[in-house]
Amino acid sequence: MARMHRFRMDQHRRKAVEIEAMRAGFQAQDADLDRDLAREKGALQSDNMAMTDFAAYLKRLEERRETLAASIAEASRALDRVNEHMAIEYREAKKFELALEREEKRKKHEADKAEQAMLDEIGLTYRDRTAI
Repeated sequence: MARMHRFRMDQHRRKAVEIEAMRAGFQAQDADLDRDLAREKGALQSDNMAMTDFAAYLKRLEERRETLAASIAEASRALDRVNEHMAIEYREAKKFELALEREEKRKKHEADKAEQAMLDEIGLTYRDRTAI
């Protein structure tokens, strides 16, 4: 069970990395839009005829920004969900690992007790033989 939860946790970790990369891509696209806007503003200052097209460009740019912002927000929410699932799997794996450790300690304690009882019996037998 512990291995299964560790496996699931690793799957969630890989998914988190994918989502983080996707979110970083969206943020890079948003930065590209900033650079494009600055370039277009520079071109606009040198050409007054482009003013009519610039309004449409700004509208499309804002729509793309809103879409990117929504995508970034959704990626952040998905990342939060994956992290939550990963934490749950970690707790479950840890619970089973601790149970296994306790069971191993209990078995070792029982084996140590049995060995000590055997050694005590050998010691008593040896003492009884030497006393005769």
